[in-house]
Amino acid sequence: HMSLSKIIAIANQKGGVGKTTTAINLSSALGILEQKVLLIDADPQANATSGLGILSKNLAVSIVNLFQGDDINAEQCIIKTHSPNLKIIPGSLKLSKFEINLNNSNLNRLKLAIKTLRGKFDFILIDCSSSLGYLTLNSFVASDSIIIPLQCEFYAMDGLRNLLTTIKRIKKMFNSKLTIEGILMTMYDNRLTHNRHIINELKTNFKDLIFKTIIKRNTSISEAPSFGMSVLNYKINSEGSSNYLNLSREIMNNQTSKRQKSLAKKIPEILKDNEEDISNILTSIERNLDYFRSVSLKDKKFDQLIGYTKKEVIIYFGLEYNDIHSNTWMYYITNKVSLFKKNYLYIFFFQNKVIEFKLRRFKLS
Repeated sequence: HMSLSKIIAIANQKGGVGKTTTAINLSSALGILEQKVLLIDADPQANATSGLGILSKNLAVSIVNLFQGDDINAEQCIIKTHSPNLKIIPGSLKLSKFEINLNNSNLNRLKLAIKTLRGKFDFILIDCSSSLGYLTLNSFVASDSIIIPLQCEFYAMDGLRNLLTTIKRIKKMFNSKLTIEGILMTMYDNRLTHNRHIINELKTNFKDLIFKTIIKRNTSISEAPSFGMSVLNYKINSEGSSNYLNLSREIMNNQTSKRQKSLAKKIPEILKDNEEDISNILTSIERNLDYFRSVSLKDKKFDQLIGYTKKEVIIYFGLEYNDIHSNTWMYYITNKVSLFKKNYLYIFFFQNKVIEFKLRRFKLS
């Protein structure tokens, strides 16, 4: 009954955008909607494998066999999961040795390895490595389309240009039918004005490429992997589950809709060789940042600064009188509401990342 499988890579070389979460939950949701699904864990961190409750270190076979060019064929690497209609080629930490070995120039390896699987599944999803190296390029060559998860935050666009340029190169040299399945907005919080703002900005610039379904921030989504299951198996009635079921329906409808045709025209436009368009988007988003500068102690959200780079801190607070090279920055915060009048915020950096902050009533000498 089945046409050829649709092979979709899920990729973004920027970490923490919900890539693996999407791989686990989208593949589970498609399975629940009675599609036959195979998830290929091609990320050396193997989090999609462990997130589905599979311990990769005890397995005789894994994705490594496909990259080693063993006599083992792809079908022998497939194992069942607890989720209906979902099977997996498990990941392995040993995969990272292929990423590092520069003698690997065979970008067709994954494509050839899974060729026999086309037609045995409705969807084959690949959770890509979070760098644009050998493993991700192999995944792009093997795929029909790519889902790009983007977190709704100021630096959503960072790295997008590299990713799009890479997709364009792969399309030109190895895989002319590669398209973008869609850009998926993740970790959306509609209470945050800047989240809404960034979505509007992206919709203006990428129009049809943005999935209508938006993945909202949801505790069930973040709790599920530690129980070794998808959000759908963990709490089917959570908002996270319904977001991923909606995304699945949208992707299933795309299969039959005219959208793919309109996309074929769009990609060359988006990936113009001069790439001016994308840098314009970046600067327009950065210009609009002035808009978010006000800081109030009421929202005491300073703990979210941990891990921020200097560039990101400047976006929130400006540089004020701080020395960009110093590892201690100080801001004066005016806030009548503050009972303790802790008006001085100190931010401490290590290797360009915020490691701690202190609110003080008096200036540190």
